[in-house]
Amino acid sequence: MQASLPLRTWRLESGKAPENVCVEAEISYPYLRQLEDKGGNPSAAVLARLAAVYGRDLGELFTTEPDPAGAR
Repeated sequence: MQASLPLRTWRLESGKAPENVCVEAEISYPYLRQLEDKGGNPSAAVLARLAAVYGRDLGELFTTEPDPAGAR
């Protein structure tokens, strides 16, 4: 996974405070910030917990959309 993870968008849409997300997803605040800012390589378990906290389907993280700038 790269920085294209929609985790910040999901959090903002959910209206949840970052601190509450961390408690519910059982992750640290610095780790949440890292994932939102830089992406990274989170485990499937972390992604599943975050998706559940936001009420989203985990599969949304793995769908690809065409690159609006065209193929590279």
